Amino acid sequence: MRSRNGFLSGSILAAILVGVILVGGGIYFIAHRSSAPVTSQANSSASQTTQTTAPTNTAVERIDTAQLAFESPAAAGDPIGDTNGPFYHSVWTAFSADGIHFTPMNIQIANHASVPDMITLPSGQLVFYAVDGAMRSRSGALVGVSNDQGSTWKLGSLELSGASNGMADPQVTLAANGQIRIYYTAFSGPPTPGQPPAGNNKIDSAVSSDGIHFTKEAGDRFTYSQITDPDIVKIGNTWFLYASRGPQLIYATSSDGLSFTYRGVIRDSGSVSKTVPEGNGTYRQFYCNQGAIWSESSTNGISWTAPVVSLPASAGNAGGKSGFICDPSVSRLTPEGWFMVYKVATNGM
Repeated sequence: MRSRNGFLSGSILAAILVGVILVGGGIYFIAHRSSAPVTSQANSSASQTTQTTAPTNTAVERIDTAQLAFESPAAAGDPIGDTNGPFYHSVWTAFSADGIHFTPMNIQIANHASVPDMITLPSGQLVFYAVDGAMRSRSGALVGVSNDQGSTWKLGSLELSGASNGMADPQVTLAANGQIRIYYTAFSGPPTPGQPPAGNNKIDSAVSSDGIHFTKEAGDRFTYSQITDPDIVKIGNTWFLYASRGPQLIYATSSDGLSFTYRGVIRDSGSVSKTVPEGNGTYRQFYCNQGAIWSESSTNGISWTAPVVSLPASAGNAGGKSGFICDPSVSRLTPEGWFMVYKVATNGM
């Protein structure tokens, strides 16, 4: 998960939250908690119902929002005592008619949440996944669903099985069979406070047949030194995985979306990306750079041209606070235009 600067670690109720902040981006990691679920907040009354495991290998047309609930109440205060942490992050929205230049909508859709990534399901539902900075979810991640093209949202916990740790930097795609697949950063061990992630980090994945309950897939998708923030997209017959190494963006490719091979560097300044199809065989990559959200265009996923500011740094002043923006994710609202979710980090405010 991405933040401004500093590194954080802490332990709350057998959960460990570790933050790494790199230049232009970073990650947050929330370890998987083993404690039993408890009744959620008022905005998650569905926690009174019985949760059932979703059937396997079933395409996800839409998420049943009646099943959405947080497993625990939100932490009343910063659970790790770090003003750079995700407790002080929130998810906001922006809109664009052309898919390039976005205007903030000044609407906060999730508080104490960071690193949002969004997808449009076949039913037209907008869905985003994000790191939960308030310890409401044992997996460390939450899900938000909108049935009205982003006007209103219902939030709840993402439930993860088969993994010893929780998710960092969730990145959502649709698998070939219609299941939802989330890629995420996994660490070989807790990083050193104040330092970037050392050694090789892994990108793992988990799949779901209902968009709420996820099961980790066997093995690792990609391993490389000090990587965070995966961004996965299929271009032609090739799957591309972009990953951040501080401000640098690298890429790897795969024929099946499960085993990726390193190929090279995309750019040395401008990372924490999200890549989406524009139509007519072109793709647009949004990324964080110089305090703003930029974007570039490509037809092959390797050569990116015509950089432009898509969302200015002033978008971080939402809610009357001076914040730092990053973590863009964009989806098309046909035919109305394009919808963006992004993070605002307010450093303890």
